[in-house]
Amino acid sequence: MKIFLDTSPLIYLIEGTTRYADRTEIQLRKWISSDTTLTTSTLTLMELLIAPQRQGDSHMVNKYRALILGLVSEPLIELNQEIAEKAAEIRADYGFKTPDSIQLATAAYSGADVFYTNDLKLSRFNELTILTID
Repeated sequence: MKIFLDTSPLIYLIEGTTRYADRTEIQLRKWISSDTTLTTSTLTLMELLIAPQRQGDSHMVNKYRALILGLVSEPLIELNQEIAEKAAEIRADYGFKTPDSIQLATAAYSGADVFYTNDLKLSRFNELTILTID
């Protein structure tokens, strides 16, 4: 099984955000112990780095980078023409924001079975199993 990690669960994990951090950590440990393939995109990395970059916190930048690169089982997936065209289709069909459309398109492109997020509105996307923390 291949799981695509959206940005929000990773933010919860590293920031220790209330109940979400514990649930995310438990779920990730289950996947890691079952040899599930974890993957994500360069967009996830970009989104993770925004807040620490704004704050000038190079320690958190490094912490986020190490987290994401340590979790995934394969290289981060870069935006390409096929993903861009699929993202446009998703945005047109579902009305999701551009970053969400890119993430979903990237997950589909990667062959992921599950998209792990905490964005409930993305559960309308029917081409992947959408798993939310809640």
